[in-house]
Amino acid sequence: MQTRTVILISILALLAGSCIPSLFPLYTDEDLVSDDRIVGTWGAGEMGTWVIERLDYTPNTDFFSSDWSETEKKNTYKLVVIEIDGGDTLESAFVMHMLVLGGQHYLNYYPVDYELEHDFLAWHMVEANNFSKVWITEDSISLGFFDPAYLEEMIDENRIKISHIRHDNGILLTARTRELQKFILKYGEEEDAILEPDVFKRI
Repeated sequence: MQTRTVILISILALLAGSCIPSLFPLYTDEDLVSDDRIVGTWGAGEMGTWVIERLDYTPNTDFFSSDWSETEKKNTYKLVVIEIDGGDTLESAFVMHMLVLGGQHYLNYYPVDYELEHDFLAWHMVEANNFSKVWITEDSISLGFFDPAYLEEMIDENRIKISHIRHDNGILLTARTRELQKFILKYGEEEDAILEPDVFKRI
């Protein structure tokens, strides 16, 4: 048996203190755009350092394969998140795509090169995306992630209907891309739906 490359839902904490993982991406190929002001090295304190580069292709991931070489489509970015834990430097790589919904830019992330050497354990992991709003200037980027507590409250009160399942760590969205986009268009401008943005400064 070969090692499967997977995502633990908990690894999404690399992107934000809280998040709402999704089985399906927020974008379709037709939605993708680019803004190369986002390319560079960015620092945000406890969020670590983010290094973003533009690719002319999307790697052949088979969701999370480590192959960055095969061309599928353009408008793709490679994100490397660097964190310091004690004296250790930790790096995680993500494929990142940009899209516009309702006049607002969003980023969709999923990890690559994340391997579990225990095959049977790997079979039990959940493959997931994450997404955020993004505001870009020449010297900063701000990321606004959706608040899982807001989503849970709205679902509990039957004020939001979106395909999902509950698990011990919260909610996993199972809505397909078009349903996700409708959700974003309806609630993306709600002040309480978005966590306080994380601000990154260009290094």
